[in-house]
Amino acid sequence: MKRFFRLLFEPLVKFFVQYPAVLSGYIIYLYFFLATLDFYQDVKAHAARPIFGYFQNFDALIWMWLLALALVKIIEYRSKVQEHARKEILHKQELELKQTQLNTMQEVIRALQHDINNPLTIILAYLRRAEKAAGGSEEVLKNLAEVKSGAERIAKSLSDFAKAKAYATIESPVGALAQPVIDDQTRRVDEKSSPRS
Repeated sequence: MKRFFRLLFEPLVKFFVQYPAVLSGYIIYLYFFLATLDFYQDVKAHAARPIFGYFQNFDALIWMWLLALALVKIIEYRSKVQEHARKEILHKQELELKQTQLNTMQEVIRALQHDINNPLTIILAYLRRAEKAAGGSEEVLKNLAEVKSGAERIAKSLSDFAKAKAYATIESPVGALAQPVIDDQTRRVDEKSSPRS
């Protein structure tokens, strides 16, 4: 029996919460119907009443319309509050997801940094020996300088990614690439864009 009432009244409750004006209309017009019946009975009975007495049959309608308006506004306000709370929760979840992604990426970069820096150290050490062995050959020294510059760029890129507070995506000829953001501006922008209305 309880389940039957739940199946019967749950959709009604949801409908009236979604459309409070309909519920208000039903209440007002039900009262109007009852007041009209009372008025009709008085007229049929030829009861002598002043005009103000007839007006009293319907005077509560004004208050009912005002109460209906208040009900609609209260439900609208509650819906706005719930929507705002939902947006806040979604924004917080988005920030937490970004932080988790950032932490994961930093852990991966640190692991790569450790694995790549060891060979880079060996490369740079052999480059210094090769520079000494080049004995003044401009072309060989120029080629070694290029190799050294490339090795230092790899080390700097790994260091920047490991220190990054956020990552931005940039377009390149080979597709979208991650770019480290060293300062905390991205996080401040995210926090400023949090919905407050």
